[in-house]
Amino acid sequence: MNLIIILPAMLLCAGMVYSQHTGQLEDIESDIAAYDYKTAKTSLERIVEQKLTKPEKAYYNYLFGKYYDNNNHEELAYNYYLKSKALYNQIDSTDRAMEINYHLAFLLSAQEKNKSDYQKYLNEYMSYGETLDDPKKLGQYYARLATFSINSKDYKKGLGYFKKAKNYLKIADNPEVEATIDVNLASLYINDLNKPDSALYYLKKNLAYLNSITGKKRRETTICHNFVNQAAAYYYLEDYKNAITSLKKADSVPIKGNVIKNKQYIYEFLYTNYEAAGDYPNAYKFLILNKKFSDSAKTEEQNIAINDIQVKYRTKEKELENIKLKNKNKTKTILLYTFTGLLIAGIAIGWLILKNARRREKISRQEKLIEQQKLEKALKDYELHSIDLMLEGQEKERQRIANDLHDNLGSMLATLKINFENLKLRKNGMKEDDNRLYDKTDELIEEAYQKVRRLAHAKNAGVFANEGLIPAINKLAKKVSVPENLSIQVSAFGFNDRLENTIEITIFRMVQELTTNIVKHSKATEAEISLTHHDENINIMIEDNGIGMNAEKTKISDGMGLDSIKKKVAQLGGQFNIDSKPHNGTTIIIDLPI
Repeated sequence: MNLIIILPAMLLCAGMVYSQHTGQLEDIESDIAAYDYKTAKTSLERIVEQKLTKPEKAYYNYLFGKYYDNNNHEELAYNYYLKSKALYNQIDSTDRAMEINYHLAFLLSAQEKNKSDYQKYLNEYMSYGETLDDPKKLGQYYARLATFSINSKDYKKGLGYFKKAKNYLKIADNPEVEATIDVNLASLYINDLNKPDSALYYLKKNLAYLNSITGKKRRETTICHNFVNQAAAYYYLEDYKNAITSLKKADSVPIKGNVIKNKQYIYEFLYTNYEAAGDYPNAYKFLILNKKFSDSAKTEEQNIAINDIQVKYRTKEKELENIKLKNKNKTKTILLYTFTGLLIAGIAIGWLILKNARRREKISRQEKLIEQQKLEKALKDYELHSIDLMLEGQEKERQRIANDLHDNLGSMLATLKINFENLKLRKNGMKEDDNRLYDKTDELIEEAYQKVRRLAHAKNAGVFANEGLIPAINKLAKKVSVPENLSIQVSAFGFNDRLENTIEITIFRMVQELTTNIVKHSKATEAEISLTHHDENINIMIEDNGIGMNAEKTKISDGMGLDSIKKKVAQLGGQFNIDSKPHNGTTIIIDLPI
């Protein structure tokens, strides 16, 4: 089953002049955000545009554009967006006009024939972003650029933009948009970066925010989708029990609009997880339920289409009947309209039959693709297992050599130095050339001994009191970076003042140990150390593109070690998370209160 995580739409949050229709328009935007498109369209069609103020007309046309955009009517969406942008420009609402530029760029970039046109709207939007100095607006700006980058398959750039967006939104204290970014980050980690643990971290943060919302702003549909997305992450982790629990929670959430479609998707996913867990009775049960709701969804779509046709046909028939009563001489006109109505009905019914046939063909292709993907996954798992066995043998051999060097070399050099000192005491009768040879040899032994001693104590270097935390970490990154082999980048945000010395030393020790692990074990070519200081919290994120590891089985006996770091973070009241898979890099996140 090809699992697609659901991305919520980013809300426009600019202000607007309030009047009698503004609250009604805001309710319509909430219906669109909750995927209740039928209610949204009905409400929009009841509003008389001529009675609206100019700001309301701009908002009204934007909502129509958003409705058609979400329902894949690109041409209609494009025209409404343009009209809305023109109205916002007339009332000098630059923020909203530029936000619509972003929607226009995103809309056109997805169309092959219009890809060359989207760049002008994107360039205008990016130029506008360079003028911003408001943290809230900057947060929304970088969030949109992140979504655009991910849509263009530039996932690394998209991840960077999302991090910038979250930093600005923390300053602006905007938890609503920040929570939306958490869902987008979860989507990026599970769909594109193959890190379901990180996806679960952000989804649970988002769920905590959603559960804190009450009243009008609470959207049950979004909560339902959060549980479905958590189930997708657990599925990729092969934790089918938690996936099934999340799906049952999603099924229990009362939602508005698209209920049948939603049930169909949840039951299909339950069937897949029960089948993967080997619980075939439950798998069969939900397969039957999925088919039932799938048939209901198809029937509902066909009934809507047929009802529309019948309404159009009856309208035409009534018009023809009125014409016949008024003027019996227009029989030809009546016959023409009747034929036209029948032709439209026949074409529409034929189109529905063709659409259903294509849908069945598409389902058949998808089933074949799923079987192929299962086979490819089995082959890949076998290959990864073989590589794990090879790496385990290499690691044991390296450990044996390292222990021999550590246990024997230092003591051997010390013994050699003592013996040579004894020889020096008896060299008085030697020639001058022999004395010089003994002195030279003594210097070489002393130099070798000091080098071994320095290697043994090099790991004890700390934070210099006059440097501070960030300069010390920059110096560390520069020291361990190796041109063309390993590049370590450091980014810091919010460290305007020095911290307490013990805190700085503790953080430096953690970063030093984790950086050493990257150099010694990860085989990475790129790594990034990100530190954020906001209010009374410090966030540390260390990422590399190395071979990854099994965090539960990894034990490091020297230095602070991962176990010691975990205990120290817990002692400080913080949180320590590792997201890593073999051959897929490692991400370590530390949150510390200060």
